[in-house]
Amino acid sequence: MKKRTLLLLLLAAFFFVSIPKALADDEPVLASVEWVLAKINPLNERVTKLEQRVQQLESEVQKLKQQLEATK
Repeated sequence: MKKRTLLLLLLAAFFFVSIPKALADDEPVLASVEWVLAKINPLNERVTKLEQRVQQLESEVQKLKQQLEATK
């Protein structure tokens, strides 16, 4: 999943889950851009690390496939 897609999903989840719940509970809804970004940034870093790990594993799989083909 691309980072942009994940960020949009996270924002959508926040606004479509948290805000209606707060409205239903008659709670004030305040979310600054800084707060939302503070919540998203650690997740964005995790996604980046996971994407890098996936690329690394895909590279290792390709090397193993090449080794297997070379032994045939």
